[in-house]
Amino acid sequence: MISKVTPRELTLFRRRSDAFFKDPEAELNAARKSLRARPKEELLAWGTAETVVALTPFALAVVQGVLTSLTESLVASATDRGREAAARLLRLMLRRASAGETAPDVHGAASTEEEHLSAEQLGLVHAHARELALSQGLDEASALRLADALVAELGP
Repeated sequence: MISKVTPRELTLFRRRSDAFFKDPEAELNAARKSLRARPKEELLAWGTAETVVALTPFALAVVQGVLTSLTESLVASATDRGREAAARLLRLMLRRASAGETAPDVHGAASTEEEHLSAEQLGLVHAHARELALSQGLDEASALRLADALVAELGP
């Protein structure tokens, strides 16, 4: 995602991300301060080193927030699917038991299809990422660029 939004920042990404995970709020505050000190024309160009360095904390905060939401959503979805699958399996086992048949093979019951986020889910991720970026202090254009890059990474 960083390589798409600010390729120049890749050389600094490891150091900046390590600093972010040690103290996220301090890194975000420093990034906000750096952005406030820059003229708007420079922010749109993403050309100066100071501006480029400021993006990693925002990107990491957005991705962390979106992944937390996705995880919560996926856990809820998996719980619902697991509950439904257990109920189907139980009904099948009870029907077979009453008919004198053997139990079904539960190992063959799992789906092997790889799941992707739907267009609707990607739209929600985009909106959530944009809102998170704005709430962290990024301007609208930068927030949209981050959200677009994240959806591009998560899409099929």
